[in-house]
Amino acid sequence: MIPMPTQLSGAKFLASRHRALLADEPRVGKTGAAIIAADYILAKTIDVVTTASGRAVWRRGFHTWSKMGRTIGIVGVDKNAADCDVRILSYNGATTFVSKRATELVILDESHNCKNPDAKRTQAILGKPVAGGRSLFTEGSMVRDATRAWFLTGTPLPHDPSDIWTTMRSSCPERLLADDQRDWPDVTRFEDFRSRYCIVRMKQISRFNKIAVVIGGRNESELRARMGDFMLRRTQKDIGIRPSVYELFPLVVSNAVRKQVDGDLDKTAILKAAELGATKELEMELGPLRRLTGNIKAQAVVEAVREEFNNGLNKIVLMYWHKEVGDVLEAGLEQFEPLRIDGATLTKDREKYELAFRGNTNNRVMLGQIQAAGEAVDFSSANELWFVETSFSPKDQAQAAMRITNVNQTRNTFVRVCCIEGSIDEALQASLLRLWTAINGVLK
Repeated sequence: MIPMPTQLSGAKFLASRHRALLADEPRVGKTGAAIIAADYILAKTIDVVTTASGRAVWRRGFHTWSKMGRTIGIVGVDKNAADCDVRILSYNGATTFVSKRATELVILDESHNCKNPDAKRTQAILGKPVAGGRSLFTEGSMVRDATRAWFLTGTPLPHDPSDIWTTMRSSCPERLLADDQRDWPDVTRFEDFRSRYCIVRMKQISRFNKIAVVIGGRNESELRARMGDFMLRRTQKDIGIRPSVYELFPLVVSNAVRKQVDGDLDKTAILKAAELGATKELEMELGPLRRLTGNIKAQAVVEAVREEFNNGLNKIVLMYWHKEVGDVLEAGLEQFEPLRIDGATLTKDREKYELAFRGNTNNRVMLGQIQAAGEAVDFSSANELWFVETSFSPKDQAQAAMRITNVNQTRNTFVRVCCIEGSIDEALQASLLRLWTAINGVLK
């Protein structure tokens, strides 16, 4: 396969650096770039840490892009994976993975999974912060001082600017030091970094306890300057992929159903929790009503999709959160031979369904559970994607929405967020997008 120009330039960027962050948007070609770069530096032993769903993608990627003939194994799946040149493992598997060799290169795919400095997987991979991050204890971790490591993610700041601290602390700590000439303070410690680049509000969680919650960003241009050439980011627009058109898709229901959806919800509390990114609070406030809302929307979506097909639409991707919602969609759209990828889908079947949706005109509907089908798949044979339900994480939605974009996609793409007209659901979707303002300020 002939590499895209962005893959070749991305490969040169990585190959020239001991540590680097390739933050291209999804579909720009990070996987191919990293594998080509590994060939450039003649790395023989490589560890790839990725999502569970991304493991097969990386195995296929090495067969597609590499010319070095390395042996490849998926840890926990293949019998002799630990002895292979290329060892591919999931982030969950990394917490218990013990390596008996000095690996030449570690590639962290979807590296935003290491954003939490206190998480076990972050510490197993990047090391444990000491004294708030003043130093880093890396004995036993996968990435040590001498380890060449490349970070790949299309969403390096999935929630707020502080998400990039673990990557910078591990890879370019000198960029966190004070610069008196620029009037930059030392932000080596995580709390100092967060205070400098985030708007933080203290939230009362009990009578005697408060926690810090990020509600926005600040000093974004300074943080972007600190990162400098450590990060390379290209957008889909840079390689000719046109951005999707996003729109709310209100679903009309009766007043009785709307009242059932809103119930006795505290609308003020829900919108406040959305502003603060308080996922647990949103789950608690919405509770069983979230499932009810999803089922009501799914029934309305079934009718809407049938109408769209009658009006000439050829294929569509429907994203959902709850299994029951997927069941309603699958049953209601049975005549269109829907394919479905969720948490129970085997790795070998994911690729089979992806290829079937791409090549078979009978399979007109792809049903994807947002987290299971939101990364490392290509649904670009469709140019419309509807969120029947959404995630409380904007990062999940952004990743999933890009499944229908591709450099070879010749049509405009449309992403619709389904909501119940006139309900709290409609207001909630708008609120969940606001945190992206701070993220875009750093990455633009």
